[in-house]
Amino acid sequence: MSQDPVSNSARSADLCRGMPEPDSPNSLPDFRRMLSALGVENFFADYWQRQSVATRLAEADLAQILEEIGALDIARFAGTARQGTRAWVANEYVAHSVIPVDDQNAKKLFDIGATIYFVDVPLERLTNGLADFLGAPRQKIIASIFLTPFSGGASPHFDRNENFTVQLTGRKQWTVSNIPMVAAPPDGYVLGQPIPPSLKTLLDPAMEPPCRIIDMQAGTMLYVPRGTVHHTSAGETSWSLNLSYTPSMWIDLIRAGLQRRLMSSSRWRGTISGVADTCDVAARQSNILNELIAEMQAMLSDPAEVHQLCKDFFNQPDG
Repeated sequence: MSQDPVSNSARSADLCRGMPEPDSPNSLPDFRRMLSALGVENFFADYWQRQSVATRLAEADLAQILEEIGALDIARFAGTARQGTRAWVANEYVAHSVIPVDDQNAKKLFDIGATIYFVDVPLERLTNGLADFLGAPRQKIIASIFLTPFSGGASPHFDRNENFTVQLTGRKQWTVSNIPMVAAPPDGYVLGQPIPPSLKTLLDPAMEPPCRIIDMQAGTMLYVPRGTVHHTSAGETSWSLNLSYTPSMWIDLIRAGLQRRLMSSSRWRGTISGVADTCDVAARQSNILNELIAEMQAMLSDPAEVHQLCKDFFNQPDG
């Protein structure tokens, strides 16, 4: 039976509270205030990882975000995007094409109808604000900027990331599935393309969920959970900000945390023997698997040990 992805979240939050705050500039903006129309409690109970939701930002919040971003300029963003700049082409002749570009040719590609995607623009106060709000590792969240031309947009696809998009200027229409096509997918996917191995057992292309249309205008913020099919179109030139959380999964925290903790034990580092059905009867005496499992269960039942797992995970460089 599948388990609700946010069940027991309150208990997990209690165990992981008190993580040390990294030294950095003050975070910005205040996501609790920005989600006040929905209610933060309602956001996590009804929408987080479950379904998309859009909300209008206060004019002051949008102005603060725009001030933090600075001039909306192609050459400026192309020169600062830490993971490069890409041109997205999708039309009646090309299903989906991504082309690496630079500050020399980005404008030319935009002029012929490509969406320009500036990946990982250094906006730490924005990304830190979201990370601290979510209680997520700061290094897992990046800010990117989209410049979409008239009639431009993105083909139907879903992402492996949790995405918050703020429409900065212009208008854009999003078509978004009501629920994720794949809950918590390990990879993204463009519909109609070959299915990657990581999704073969999770994805049924014939089971695309029903969709709804969301009209984005300047000051609209949209949350799209990972695995949610969406595509976009713009009726005018459009700038938007994307805050993307490449998720640290619970399995990552447990796997990495337990490995670091258990490697200090000579019993856990011991050589496996006495497990196979074909082994000698005497060799079975060396099988301590049940003892090790009982030891691990006792450790995970100790709130102090679980808190230390969380603390260690947040402190590792890659989150």
